[in-house]
Amino acid sequence: DDRINIVLNTDSQYVVHCCTMLTSLFENNKNCKFNIHVISGGLTGPCISDIKNLVEEKYNQKLYLYIIDSEKLNYFPKYTNSHISQAANYRLFVDKILPSDIDKVLYLDCDLIVTKSLAPLWHIDISDCPIGAVEDMWSGKDDNYIRLGYDKKYGYFNSGVLLINLKWWRENNICDKFIEYLKCHDNLKFVDQDILNGMFYSSRKLIPFKWNVQDGFLRRKPKIRKSCIPTLQNEIKSPAIIHYTGSRKPWDYDCINPYKERYFNYLDMTKWKNIRPDVPIKFKIKLM
Repeated sequence: DDRINIVLNTDSQYVVHCCTMLTSLFENNKNCKFNIHVISGGLTGPCISDIKNLVEEKYNQKLYLYIIDSEKLNYFPKYTNSHISQAANYRLFVDKILPSDIDKVLYLDCDLIVTKSLAPLWHIDISDCPIGAVEDMWSGKDDNYIRLGYDKKYGYFNSGVLLINLKWWRENNICDKFIEYLKCHDNLKFVDQDILNGMFYSSRKLIPFKWNVQDGFLRRKPKIRKSCIPTLQNEIKSPAIIHYTGSRKPWDYDCINPYKERYFNYLDMTKWKNIRPDVPIKFKIKLM
């Protein structure tokens, strides 16, 4: 099968952004065939229709919907007062949820857009490791390594774009080990991302920055590990995936990401065309 298996997590509140991300994916990968695997804790009928109409009717790709076992989620604490939803933890169960004949998937967050072909990313070899990921924009913070208890030399990766070796996960019973790891660590800050780093920090494969250009990469003083900055500055000139990390998203009036308008380019290709956040006059003055 020459189809690329894409996995994403969403809920009804995020369907607009999910469809925008998928639109960017399909528009910039017109020569690729995809299996889109959507994992959710439950979607309303209209939301399911919106996703189906986009994936199957408009772009003629294959769609698979999965409702996650809520009992597994009870192991994981909910994010409170955060832009991160409980859906973030769904990615930890992909080896149990997806069919056993799928050996490899590309996981994508819904708060990003794809600007180039994903074929080069998909063909990165991870056959000898559990996961491929991009360094996180906060990898320079010592707190990450103190919290998780490993050496800073390994770095800290972002969980928004992941090449996942499902075969490796199943052979090593990873899903159950995630839960055991959580039970032994009550200080996790970004639950799913911390668990993935805590378990795979020495066995992951770091992939080029252009595959997950995060908000923090675009700041004058990136908080990434200093040894990575020269490579980072070269690679972000032509991002393949723009990831709107942090609490200020393009659909928020106070987002200042320089790639903010690219999100709306793809939003305007969906049924939510021309929807924009209301910008308070005080913020307009502040920007001026």
